[in-house]
Amino acid sequence: MAPELLEVADGIACVGGSPLGILFGVRPWNFPYYQLARFVAPNLMAQKMVMVKYSGSVPQCALAFEDLWRRAGAPRGLCTNLFLSCEQVNDVIDDPRIKGVALTGSSGAGKSVAARAGQSLKKSAMELGGSNPFIVLADADMDRTLKWAMVAKMNKNGQELYCRETLHREFVTRPQCP
Repeated sequence: MAPELLEVADGIACVGGSPLGILFGVRPWNFPYYQLARFVAPNLMAQKMVMVKYSGSVPQCALAFEDLWRRAGAPRGLCTNLFLSCEQVNDVIDDPRIKGVALTGSSGAGKSVAARAGQSLKKSAMELGGSNPFIVLADADMDRTLKWAMVAKMNKNGQELYCRETLHREFVTRPQCP
C-alpha cells in the first residue's frame, strides 16, 4: 500500500503499510465459518496471506470456505487450509515464512502455540476459551432478558452470568426455559 499523505495543522503525517507476510491461524471447531471469516477476511484486506489449521472435526467447512474464496476470485494460495496434526503445528510456526500466529481455542492449545511462537520470535494473538459476561441492568425486562440470555448463552455454551446482587436472585430463581 502506497503511503497516503494526511492533512494536518502542523507538520506532515502519512499512513502507510506493507504486507507482514504469511500468517498462521489455528481455529476451533465451533462456529466454523464465523471463526474462519473473522481471521481470514481482515488479514486478506490488509494484504496478508493466511494459512489455517482448522479443527479436524469440521474439515468440510474449511474446504467449503477455501472454495468460496477461490470462486470469489481470490488467487490460489492466498488462503490455504493445512490439514495437520497438533504435533505438526510447531513445524509451521517454526517456518521462517510464517510471520505471525493467531489461535482461538483452549488454554492448553494457547499455551503450546504461544510458547512455540515465543521461541520462534513470532507475533502472536491468542483468544482462549471462555465467554463474555452477560450483564443485566436494573431497568431490564426480566421476562424478555431471561429468554434472550438463555438463547445467547446456551447458543455459545456460555457458562457465566453476572448480575447486580439484587437482580441475581430474581434472575436465577425464575424458570430457565423460555
